[in-house]
Amino acid sequence: MRNMKYELGQIIKGVEAINFTYEALGLVKADDYSIFVENLLPQEKADIQIKKSNTKFAFAIVVKRYNDSPKRIKVLNQKLMLSGSTPLAILNYADQLEFKENVVKYLFQRNIHFNETQKILPCEKQWNYRNKITVFVESSKGKIKFGLYEKNTHKLVEQDSYDLANESINKLLMYLNKNINNYKCFIENGQFLKQIVVRYSESYDQMMLAFVQDKPFELSEDLLKDLTSNFKNLKVILKEEKVKKTTYTYYSEAKNIQDKISNLTFNIDYNSFFQVNSYQTNNLYNLLVNNLHLDKTMNVVDAYSGIGTISLKIAEKVKKVYGLEIVKEAVINAKQNAKLNNINNTEFYEGDVLKTIDNIKEKIDTIIIDPPRAGVSKEVLEKILKIEPKQIGYISCNPHTLCRDIDLLTLSKKYKLEFLKPCDMFCQTHHVETVAILKLK
Repeated sequence: MRNMKYELGQIIKGVEAINFTYEALGLVKADDYSIFVENLLPQEKADIQIKKSNTKFAFAIVVKRYNDSPKRIKVLNQKLMLSGSTPLAILNYADQLEFKENVVKYLFQRNIHFNETQKILPCEKQWNYRNKITVFVESSKGKIKFGLYEKNTHKLVEQDSYDLANESINKLLMYLNKNINNYKCFIENGQFLKQIVVRYSESYDQMMLAFVQDKPFELSEDLLKDLTSNFKNLKVILKEEKVKKTTYTYYSEAKNIQDKISNLTFNIDYNSFFQVNSYQTNNLYNLLVNNLHLDKTMNVVDAYSGIGTISLKIAEKVKKVYGLEIVKEAVINAKQNAKLNNINNTEFYEGDVLKTIDNIKEKIDTIIIDPPRAGVSKEVLEKILKIEPKQIGYISCNPHTLCRDIDLLTLSKKYKLEFLKPCDMFCQTHHVETVAILKLK
């Protein structure tokens, strides 16, 4: 490879993208050197500016584009695009789906020679689907402003509309954007306000609002009064203080909101993990449940069980579900949610999967894994191979780590990948959720 490095800020004229990467970046080649460019589609020519580089590759932005790909559409929210929140908004929805489906197909064809990836499951609602959003706050000369960071920077981009967030969240943020500098608590302490977090449940029309601070200050009475009078569905208001240790102060009687998945109700705390796309979550879980063989004789392990969403979804179909989760608060939530839904054939264990799975003395028929983006550790996969469940269900938000983990499981010669289907949970972004089912040979 040629040992070259472009300088930060350097302009390169008249380059052309030859491919579109899985991170929705246009790929430009200079000899063997790769430059990944935001907002540049294949066959588009542009002048670009280097934003980050090393001897192997660089990242760049478009300074001037000379032509448009036939696939490019007009971006309606340029500020949201600039923040990096909607890299696929330059494509129509059919092309977005094709892009994501091809990412999964290519990975599995190339790495494990699997050629039966099913068509991606579309989402009915492509905008305003997020039930949670975090915005970042800056204070200058006594004035607060907030928005989203420009991609790979800490440069704040103020927003006119948060079009991925549910309309109710958007209304609350627009209200704060207009009025936040009218309140004494923020005028005097604005420099200590770092983030604003909003969650919303459409099923119950309930909202949660948190102000994240790096030095404690009290929220003023007039702020609280105005918020609750203007937003009748604002059930929870709190402040999160990130100082030496994180503490929470609630300004509302309630400390959680409720949401639904199918016919199940879940209590959701401020820190609870809950899928951000409420419109698609039940469809995602149905892909898993409907393609596993489940019956009343089976014991199922739900690894990385969170607040119990999958465990409770499948409980009625099986003998027993064991949920394993490392976060203490999530385990408490899961037990509460089981009680809330009158489900009594679940047990939830707090701790690392490697250790907690040994608490289960019954024969394990099925293991379900829904891990973070980093995927499953080699040690956990080896433990699963040792247990030899009849089937493994895997929900993944990262097709690369999914492919890596399934490769290890299938190389054992014990398991065969029988079902693989992407699901669009994150419209307008390059992220894709995927459901995989493996069966014991």
